[in-house]
Amino acid sequence: MSKIKELSMAKNYMYYIGSACQRTYQESVEHVKESSAYLDEKGFSDFYELDPKKNIFIPKKSSESTLQKDLRFIKTGFGNPLFCMKWIGTYYEARASLRLLLEGNVPAFKQDAYVGAKLDILGSEDSLGWIHGINTSSFFVPIMSDNPQLIQFLINHRNDFEDKYKRTDTHSFFLKNTLLALAGDWQELKERAEVFLNEPKKVKEDNKRIPDHEFYVALCDKNIEGMEAALKKLLEPRAAKWAVYDNNLWFDFYLQMQVLMYAKIAAIHGFDLDIDSPIAPKELIEYKPLEHYEDPYDFMKEFDYDKPLEDWINAWKEKMAESKPKEELKKKKAFCPWFSKVKNIVEAIRVIYFTKN
Repeated sequence: MSKIKELSMAKNYMYYIGSACQRTYQESVEHVKESSAYLDEKGFSDFYELDPKKNIFIPKKSSESTLQKDLRFIKTGFGNPLFCMKWIGTYYEARASLRLLLEGNVPAFKQDAYVGAKLDILGSEDSLGWIHGINTSSFFVPIMSDNPQLIQFLINHRNDFEDKYKRTDTHSFFLKNTLLALAGDWQELKERAEVFLNEPKKVKEDNKRIPDHEFYVALCDKNIEGMEAALKKLLEPRAAKWAVYDNNLWFDFYLQMQVLMYAKIAAIHGFDLDIDSPIAPKELIEYKPLEHYEDPYDFMKEFDYDKPLEDWINAWKEKMAESKPKEELKKKKAFCPWFSKVKNIVEAIRVIYFTKN
């Protein structure tokens, strides 16, 4: 049986594309489970901690879970609350993936994807702290959540990226092109896409982005057949693996992330493409926002999409600065009893020594 025929017969979320970490399909699923488990306070670090002297993991002494600790830091401003927000977001991204892998539950996937994507934004320490590598690494989760606020947030930041095409550095150029597609800025997008497609000396690594830009041109022309033809190139087994390799470890081992994201963008603009594959299921492509998206933590509700992200970042950095003296005092108090014991032992040894001598 050919790989293409086998692919067409595979069940949704069960077809293995590959892993940059060299994990098998089952090992990849287990890794997703392990990360998602932190939301249930059953992650590895909830039970074990590293013994720095022996360099081995031992049963954890503290009853505080990893999630509880992160939420405590966010509440008090101790440590780095922004980092904690972002870290919790990764647990939700993992659980979003698990919703598909174990349940095939698309609404639950969208809800967890929303939380994960929003926490990733809230955990930013600079205005573009939510950008991670290529477009699928940065935009896939918020776009696939179907949440209108997250999608508008992405659109509002489309001008934060590179305007000019640089043959040897296309990273920012490609990011902006995806956001132009999301925004529906057809004239600018088509001009940029054609500049890339007409480049005779593309960097070898960028050749796998040719179908992406063929899709953009077809999208700008409202050419449904052209869009489908471009995306189906990315569904061919070899191209699917090459294009999605090392994009997002929660999803890239079983989903063709580019096809899903681009087909979703087309759906947002009202185009119903004939794309339905085990690695790009139609049920994920349909644009159907949930009636309600839940923010599981109160601090998430405080974020105002109408204000610059920098305002949020600065407010949290001020909170961190205000909490730092309290944190240092707490550490000092914890250190003092230990230091007093050591001091008393040293003093006792000194007395014994001089008494004998």
